Amino acid sequence: MSRYKALISKAGLDAHERGVHVVARGLRDSGFETVVLGLRTTPEILVASAIQEDVDVIGISSLAGSHMHFVKKVTELLREEDFDPVLVVGGVIPDEDLVPLEALGVDAIFRSGSLVLNMAEVIRGLCDEKASAASVKNKEISK
Repeated sequence: MSRYKALISKAGLDAHERGVHVVARGLRDSGFETVVLGLRTTPEILVASAIQEDVDVIGISSLAGSHMHFVKKVTELLREEDFDPVLVVGGVIPDEDLVPLEALGVDAIFRSGSLVLNMAEVIRGLCDEKASAASVKNKEISK
């Protein structure tokens, strides 16, 4: 079983941090290495930190409703940097934001009440899929 590295952050000015720490601990207890960014993180800081830490997963928590703007900027920066980790969003996510978040490139959305153990299983599966696809791509390039 691979040990994946996850960076967990709040979206913008959202100051509700308890959930981020619960998720980070849960992922850690499920075998992930975790990095938690402090409050009031900008998309630029989040992406620069993700690249510096060479993470496999970026998790963005939003309880204050700024997730659409924040995720849009994060995905733009990730594309500019050609960095493609698994991207997950969690928190208070209205129904009408589900499809637009997926269209931005979000791999999984966890709404309030999601169990951390289930989140860890889904995220691990997404990381395994991405690692497997990268392995196939690298084999094709080396031919």
